[in-house]
Amino acid sequence: MAHSSRTSNENNDEQAVHEFLRNEARIGNIESRAREYLDDRTYRNKICFDSGEYSDALELYAPVGSYIIQNIMDHQQDLDTIHLRRPAPDMLPIKILKIADEPDSYIIPSEILNIDAILPRSSQYRLEAITCEINQHNIVFMKHLSTNKWYYYQNDYTCEQFNNNLNDNLNQILHSRSSIEQKRLIESTHFLISMIFHNAVQYIYVRVDN
Repeated sequence: MAHSSRTSNENNDEQAVHEFLRNEARIGNIESRAREYLDDRTYRNKICFDSGEYSDALELYAPVGSYIIQNIMDHQQDLDTIHLRRPAPDMLPIKILKIADEPDSYIIPSEILNIDAILPRSSQYRLEAITCEINQHNIVFMKHLSTNKWYYYQNDYTCEQFNNNLNDNLNQILHSRSSIEQKRLIESTHFLISMIFHNAVQYIYVRVDN
């Protein structure tokens, strides 16, 4: 019996070590990508328009109020001017420019983005990161796409993982397709989550091959 108990404990310890190593490797990978997203050179000339011009990011102008990026893209009046040229980019940085800086205005990224309005028959894109400027410091919130876990990183600091409550709150907001519901969730959630949407400067999507 004692031998059986000792073997069970050893197996549990081994599993804990493996889980720790997997988590450390995941954080290391997330931090590496986060550093790239805080580097302006990462975005240089990533987007090619039909006109032949290149840009670091796709810029969308947002109306006053609470809107979802997918809705903005689907209903923007001047989308003809930002049609993309093939091949579709692997990374799609989107900079949202607010027409009015109102405290009740939220620009929410869609979890999955369809860009048929600017590049017909293209693959979908999935949100991977949100970059924010908070008190003149750049912070990136990164999502591990396989686990749906969120992390945050700032230069010269350690990459940290959200606790379960914050992680669930952020995912719940992003999964909602109602701007009214999203606004309610943002106003009632932890200040760290609401701060993301108040201070977001760029949403970074990665292509999902069908």
